[in-house]
Amino acid sequence: MFKYKKLGKFTYHIVGKKNQIKPFLLKWIEKEWQIDHKEFPDQPWTIEWLNLLPNMEFKLIVVDLEKINLHLDLMNYKTDSYIFLEELNLRVEEMEEYLLQGSSIGPLIVNNENMELMDGYTRYMILKKNQQKRTYAFVGCIEK
Repeated sequence: MFKYKKLGKFTYHIVGKKNQIKPFLLKWIEKEWQIDHKEFPDQPWTIEWLNLLPNMEFKLIVVDLEKINLHLDLMNYKTDSYIFLEELNLRVEEMEEYLLQGSSIGPLIVNNENMELMDGYTRYMILKKNQQKRTYAFVGCIEK
């Protein structure tokens, strides 16, 4: 099901055919976001993304990292017991070594309308930290 492609320092595992992208994302990413929503019901962007995902069509493209926008409310999210940015930095530390040793990385998920990063914040931060200029991304748009 996956193809492996190298871009810069990183190897990506990519769903092989365009018609496999959306079913793959609905199976895995939608499930992850539903879990996120149960854990953090006060994050409205998760509901927004859950509502968008089934209506989007995706293409795999190479994107300049500089063109991707982070969701600022997510980056600044904190509660009394959780700070997203601290957790993100811990995940970056844990994952970076594996990826630099050659483990594969999944494409980022980006909304074409505003180039907002919908999924892959840890991967994005690792790519930026390692001066990666471009990345594979599943870029989604609402078909009209």
